Amino acid sequence: MKAVVLRHGDLVVTDIPEPPLGPGQLLVQPLAVGICGSDLSARQHTGEFLAAHREAGVDGALFDSGRDVVFGHELTGRVVRVGVGVTDFHPGQNLVILPMVIGTDGVMHTLGYANDYPGGLAERIVVQAYGHLPIPDSVSPYLAAVTEPMATGLNAVLRSGIQAGAAAVVTGCGPVGLGAVVDLAYRGIHPIIASDPSAQRREIAKAYGADIVVDPAQQDPLTVYRDQTATARELFVFEASAASGLLDRLMAAVPPFTRILVVGAGMTRESIRTVTGVLKNVSIEFVGGPGKNEDRYIALDQMFAHLVEGRFDPAAMVTGYAGLDSVAEVFDALRPRNAAAIEHVKILVRPDVTQRGIVPNSL
Repeated sequence: MKAVVLRHGDLVVTDIPEPPLGPGQLLVQPLAVGICGSDLSARQHTGEFLAAHREAGVDGALFDSGRDVVFGHELTGRVVRVGVGVTDFHPGQNLVILPMVIGTDGVMHTLGYANDYPGGLAERIVVQAYGHLPIPDSVSPYLAAVTEPMATGLNAVLRSGIQAGAAAVVTGCGPVGLGAVVDLAYRGIHPIIASDPSAQRREIAKAYGADIVVDPAQQDPLTVYRDQTATARELFVFEASAASGLLDRLMAAVPPFTRILVVGAGMTRESIRTVTGVLKNVSIEFVGGPGKNEDRYIALDQMFAHLVEGRFDPAAMVTGYAGLDSVAEVFDALRPRNAAAIEHVKILVRPDVTQRGIVPNSL
């Protein structure tokens, strides 16, 4: 089957074997696949990506960089076949995929970061028959692929425990930051101040419920917050940009007792002046993933509910589509040298697209 592999830093279109279907698993045809910031970093900073996962003990996302690996963990797909013992899913069903598979080694692997289990940038994948969300006919099975990355931002909102009466600053308006904006707006938080160097991303953040959007190259969002709040209120900062050095600058700029939720996954080490945080009673919490709560991924479920109920328009953030032959162009477009010049938010890779290059989201 056709797939795009990472091979010594290059993205190569090639043929690979179809993965075998085991008991309790689903064979799935990917419909639409998002490229995560983690994918961009895993290609650009492979050593740091793997070192961080080793340090965190996240063995399920470790891969051998000397072997081919197929990215793709943000996806929707159509069930082709079900394995022995599967009763909750059936062939032909369209799903938002929970990208997990138990390997023959007994380890739960994250799809897209496992050499032996291809991610969504392939024509077929195998996943465990667990946690996937059936897509109703009222929702595009392609646009629904934004659910997983946005759920990460929503998870930060859940973890914050923010209540009406507080204020929020969101730094970085990619899919993760936008997920935070959508859920903050749903919860009635005001003001929501969203910051991003991309004019297009700021515009989408405004459409998704941000009260004020700023270009951090022109305005400090914390200065805007102080100008907009006549009375003191609890402030929550959702750091979704992973911009180098930003965490230290935020600690110096936020008012006392601010809570900072770090959800942007930077690959390089950061330096902060801890005494500043102590003196100001600033709290920093790190958040990742779709929010597992007992036996459910609660943030994934809630983000999908926002999508199904029409609380935001996913088409606004899907700025293009591309076929498997154009994946390298997608990676380059999502991480330009000048962040202010980025023209895209989420480009979805669709194996059914045969046109070369990145095409408009009118498909």
